[in-house]
Amino acid sequence: MKPIIGIGTNHLVRPSQHMSTNYVDYTQKNYVSSLVNAGALPLLLPISDPEMAAAYVERVDAILLTGGQDVSPRLYGQDPIPQNELNDWDRDQFEQGLIHAAIAAHKPILGICRGIQLINAVLGGTDYQDIPTQVPNAIGHNQFPTDWASPVHRITTTNGSLLQQIYGKQAWVNSFHHQSVRKVAPGLTVTATAADGVVEAVEDSDRHILAVQFHPEMMAATNQQAAALFTAFVNSVRDTLA
Repeated sequence: MKPIIGIGTNHLVRPSQHMSTNYVDYTQKNYVSSLVNAGALPLLLPISDPEMAAAYVERVDAILLTGGQDVSPRLYGQDPIPQNELNDWDRDQFEQGLIHAAIAAHKPILGICRGIQLINAVLGGTDYQDIPTQVPNAIGHNQFPTDWASPVHRITTTNGSLLQQIYGKQAWVNSFHHQSVRKVAPGLTVTATAADGVVEAVEDSDRHILAVQFHPEMMAATNQQAAALFTAFVNSVRDTLA
């Protein structure tokens, strides 16, 4: 039986040249293909009223929170700095509902990029709103226009972590972000960092949470470790269903 993984979607908040005034909900195909190749059945969850989040979670076995806009500092009680970019409060609130509902139902959560930042903020932590401005001696964390699947900086993992089981003590990953975890939320354990100390992964076995700052879905087609991360997540979902 294939576990059903609900993918939190993004949506257009203004007209685009391609879609005109069609304000679509969407997700990148590589999130879907990575889950399919890991043996799961993906189900896209449109951004809705936060009160509907629990009903969506009821119908899936786990949640994947994807990349996208900056996480609003409203979630951790701060005003935006000038370098804070596009926020989407509707998405923040809906995905906050997904997180709380999944935890209450003991269903696993995988967060990627924005996903790790949102999980941390929702559970009581704070985020860096802009790494180049707020992190001393920061390395480059946005590799654009370098190819999405190319690894560009190292991470160091912690002993005993799932990340270390998958990636080893050190590994190279890709990087597309300017925000990151700052104060770690209670209950989350940092399990990977970059050379400048930026948090690259957190885990919480009690609440079935795994979240990474890099983008394994962009590398999964060509990188064995990235593909293995999705397999490990899907297997953890199977374990909760056993």
